[in-house]
Amino acid sequence: MALFGHKKNTESNTPATKPKAVNPDDIWNSAPVRRVKADDGTTVFIKESKHDELRPEQVGPKAIDPDTIKKKMAELEKELEEQKNKPVMTPADYDTNPIAQTEVSAAQDEFEAQYKIEHERFVASHENKDIDSANASGVEDKITRMVDEVEARAKARDAMNLDIEHVKQGDLDRKMSELGVAKDVTQDAEYQNIDKVKQSELDKGMSELGVAKDVSKDKEYKNIASVSDDLLAKKTEEFMQQYGDRKKQD
Repeated sequence: MALFGHKKNTESNTPATKPKAVNPDDIWNSAPVRRVKADDGTTVFIKESKHDELRPEQVGPKAIDPDTIKKKMAELEKELEEQKNKPVMTPADYDTNPIAQTEVSAAQDEFEAQYKIEHERFVASHENKDIDSANASGVEDKITRMVDEVEARAKARDAMNLDIEHVKQGDLDRKMSELGVAKDVTQDAEYQNIDKVKQSELDKGMSELGVAKDVSKDKEYKNIASVSDDLLAKKTEEFMQQYGDRKKQD
């Protein structure tokens, strides 16, 4: 009796049977190709299934006869020699139907005649009979008179005294006296209709506005550097030298 009551396997040392090879012909719908090399090496025999008969089939290019190759080479050499012996062709040689000079002249004459007709029609359509043509005989004299008139007006304009700085004080006083007394707007009806603001309302409005901000306490104000009197006098002198006294110029 074996250990633990199990029967000893006496078949463990028996070699396993190898599986039987599968014949492709036995597989349904298979199409094995059986190639049989022919004598010339270019024909094989195949069949689509095991139920078909072997049939020959040509594979690869067919062998070329050496005599055929020699014949083709001779023809090519002959054609090449004929091409070498042909004369050089020019564009005129390819013109199978050249245009004669008479045809060119006739076409040019027809174009010029048609252009003349179209030009006369264009001029007639743009002709304005209300415009009189200028007299070409006096064009130079008219241009000369125009130039002289322009120069004379320029000289007269330059001779005009437009300087208003030299007005006499007597003339100024006389014009000021002619202006009269300024109008008293307080006598107008619109002015009389204006209601006077009471002091209490004015005080109330001022209190609502609050105290004005003291800009001297701002940070930006404190960063402003003070200008000395000497620097101010120097800059003033430089400005006067460059621009002058504007009050005197005006």
